[in-house]
Amino acid sequence: MELLEISGGFKLSFKGKVLIKHTALLPAIFSGKDQIDISMKNGDFKFVDRTVFTPVEYVGIENNIIKFSDFQISCELDQNGRLDLIFINLQKAMKINFEAEPEEKIFGMGEQFTELDLRGKIVKNWVEEHITRKQIYSKILRSALHLKMKKWKYEDYRTYFIMPTYISSDNYFVSVDTDGFAYCDFSKKNYHSLSFYSELKKITISKKQSMLEISADLCDFKGKMPKLPEWIYDGMIFAVQGGTEIVNEKLKKLEAGDVAVNGIWSQDWCGELFTFFGKQVFWNWEVDKLLYPNLQENILLWEKKGVKFFAYINPYLNEFGELFKEANNLGYLVESPEGGPFLTKATSFNFGIIDLTNINAYNWFKQLIKTNYLSLGIKGWMADFGEYLPSDCKLKNGNPKDLHNVWPDLWAKLNREVIEEMNLISQAVFFNRAGYKDNTKYTTLIWNGDQHVDFSDDFGMASALRAALSLSMSGVGFSHSDVGGYTTVPTISRTKELYIRWLEMCAFTPVMRSHEGNKPWKNVQFDYDFDTIELTAKFTNIHKKLKPYFLDVENQYHSKGYPMIRPLFFHYDIYTDAAFLLGQDLLVYPVINKGCCEMKVEIPSNGWIHLFSKKTYDKGMHQVKCPLGEPAVFYKKESQFSSVFKTI
Repeated sequence: MELLEISGGFKLSFKGKVLIKHTALLPAIFSGKDQIDISMKNGDFKFVDRTVFTPVEYVGIENNIIKFSDFQISCELDQNGRLDLIFINLQKAMKINFEAEPEEKIFGMGEQFTELDLRGKIVKNWVEEHITRKQIYSKILRSALHLKMKKWKYEDYRTYFIMPTYISSDNYFVSVDTDGFAYCDFSKKNYHSLSFYSELKKITISKKQSMLEISADLCDFKGKMPKLPEWIYDGMIFAVQGGTEIVNEKLKKLEAGDVAVNGIWSQDWCGELFTFFGKQVFWNWEVDKLLYPNLQENILLWEKKGVKFFAYINPYLNEFGELFKEANNLGYLVESPEGGPFLTKATSFNFGIIDLTNINAYNWFKQLIKTNYLSLGIKGWMADFGEYLPSDCKLKNGNPKDLHNVWPDLWAKLNREVIEEMNLISQAVFFNRAGYKDNTKYTTLIWNGDQHVDFSDDFGMASALRAALSLSMSGVGFSHSDVGGYTTVPTISRTKELYIRWLEMCAFTPVMRSHEGNKPWKNVQFDYDFDTIELTAKFTNIHKKLKPYFLDVENQYHSKGYPMIRPLFFHYDIYTDAAFLLGQDLLVYPVINKGCCEMKVEIPSNGWIHLFSKKTYDKGMHQVKCPLGEPAVFYKKESQFSSVFKTI
């Protein structure tokens, strides 16, 4: 670290890179009174920002502390050689301009669905539902009228999982410790402008020699996810709803088709709810004994076949459920400003939010999961939502405006504590879609949320691939998506082609799990026809055969910090958001365009073998055929796992 006084200000550098240059003529640090208004209606947030930032008054430097008129920044190196900027006595909103190179690319910031390189974009630091009602209605209308789908401005897109952390193509990361709303403006040519509207505690900067190494350092810094249960690599978790009889009927089809199945996920285990949106779950977290009689006994029978049972939960309660009444009577729900439970609408029904700042409510909900889930033998569950905390509600402890982003991390923490206290780490698994800056310390698995059942670039299959890559550059070790997508709206439903293409992609990701969608009857499922079952068997068994390789790649994450799913530029000078590496030895170009049977791919070096044709490809651009069931997947000829790949 180098901290120098210059004419009228200071210059801060780290490992040869200038970070901040602040003078009276060209200020880089500003402060102001927080005047941002945030409102929510049915999960949709609106922001009005009237904050005015003005340059701060620089005083001087003393013992690596930068002094300003009303606050200080202490510049310290941590035990791992990272630079910490610790803010002392800061009581205002803050804007800081970090020096940038014109050609620099910016990645990360949590889960990004529409852009991988964020240079030129302004990123909003706020956890929220990733699609608005306006966007859904526009899509329905345009589809009905056979119009081209609208490409929205980047600023109109949102994300479940935001993180005030970015990685630069110049091999450094910047990670901010702040809980509330912020803007990260990467649109300027020579600097990145970060604006914070709640307490700014610390900014950590690290610099390494390569993108792979800086990503690994970020994984170490953020905290690593625990090892996945080894059975997760034994095939696919199949979404099946409708009750025990249907589960057994579908399992027979899977067995007859020689499909590798490691789990059944019945999200309606606690009851069905049919709305205009489709088939939803009755948010009352106890078994529906009419749909799933003798569930505990059946879970044992399925377990003997190597099939784990997965369920569903979120931190909300349907207002007509018994658990809502109990929680409300105990005072365990988030309250409205006027008093009483803050009710939010999900499609057509109201729900209350468990107050996770109330330690009694927190422990009550933990016990509920232990009793109603794990004691039945449930080995996994979707820990959904976490994005809907309104900024104007009343909590037992804390300011909701500052806790909104933290809420999904608290939700993941609760689930993690349940698994730890039951001694089930790496035996049971929960997966969440929403997250913030500390999520990897708690989660056991991330999933990419609710993609549309189509090939659209911004909400469909391609967005799931981009989301996985951006998470990998945000310190997340592994993630997965719903095979076939989820969101089904009028005029749009899952086709056989989409299901198979998504299946192909997910066979080369750590976790394979399907979803029937919110309108299962409109979507192609695994048993649509003989061909679909046959291809499902093919790719679930490929996933199972890859288990030794998956375990090795996962071990690299735990030992070195390398994420399992990697962009090509972690290892090669190739930038693309349409392909990924699984570890270093498998190169995957998923088919993400409708009707595509042949594609142009770039091979990064000599000696890559097509997984299906066994043809060898050398460095350069190649035209590769990719009929249904044979995606463009390649393995390194000299890989120590070549014997595994040859069996496929």
